[in-house]
Amino acid sequence: MQRLFITLICLIPSLCFAKTANYKVIDEGGSGPFSAIAATETSLSDYVIYRPKQLSAGQNPSPKLPVMVFANGGCMDTSYPFEHMLSDIASHGYLVIALGKMQNSLDDRPLNKASNSMIPHAIDWITAQSANPLSEFYQSANLEKIAIAGQSCGGAQLLATGADKRVSSYLMFNSGIGDMTMASADVKSLQNLHAPVIYLVGGPTDIATDNAKLDYQRISHVPVIFANHKTAGHSGTFEQPFGGSFSKLAIKWLDWQLKDKQTNATLFLQGKTADFVNWDIKAKQF
Repeated sequence: MQRLFITLICLIPSLCFAKTANYKVIDEGGSGPFSAIAATETSLSDYVIYRPKQLSAGQNPSPKLPVMVFANGGCMDTSYPFEHMLSDIASHGYLVIALGKMQNSLDDRPLNKASNSMIPHAIDWITAQSANPLSEFYQSANLEKIAIAGQSCGGAQLLATGADKRVSSYLMFNSGIGDMTMASADVKSLQNLHAPVIYLVGGPTDIATDNAKLDYQRISHVPVIFANHKTAGHSGTFEQPFGGSFSKLAIKWLDWQLKDKQTNATLFLQGKTADFVNWDIKAKQF
């Protein structure tokens, strides 16, 4: 009877509360001050939540964490290739919701395409959970500070859903739409962007670099950063411990955009990359 009751109330998202079903620890919890886990939540089983293990939910005062929703390379339903970066971002005080069920290896289940609708659904979910006193995530999310991010084809999914007014920042990893049509996005989808956006690409061997350059040239209505790692290629540094320099630079961006850490602005606006060897950074419209 209790199971039936829970099933019925979970048809109403605001009443369905999260409970951690299983989790794993990556890179010993990350390089940040909040030891992170990658978790499966019972009410969002088709995603992975990368998050601080201790959320301090419901405590007063409790830190509210900015949110990042991540769409994967190939538009696939797995964040496994990016888990080092996503876990490390979480360890710096973020809730990261990645499309696709938990994996311990790339071949432990069949892979499929993730739908674009999974991006706004993730925001709906964390909004409902943060308002639900029964949820572990109660009052844990800063819903005024939400980013969406995507790698390669996942970046096209970002552009296709980027008009969502709840979003306050975008991260395009090894991605650019150029003159292509992908995941229901095309050059017109650049107009969906309504907040600052950063492109992080991997130099001349990254197949996305030329399209990202075109996007950078064409975007004239929002602030935009073009960050180019000269040698990383299309796979970036995601498989390195803590996600390598792609993760490190993404955290600098998120801390600036979502936590108002203004000391990071000079890195992006003045291209002061002494701590980021092999990176070139330029900006416009700030």
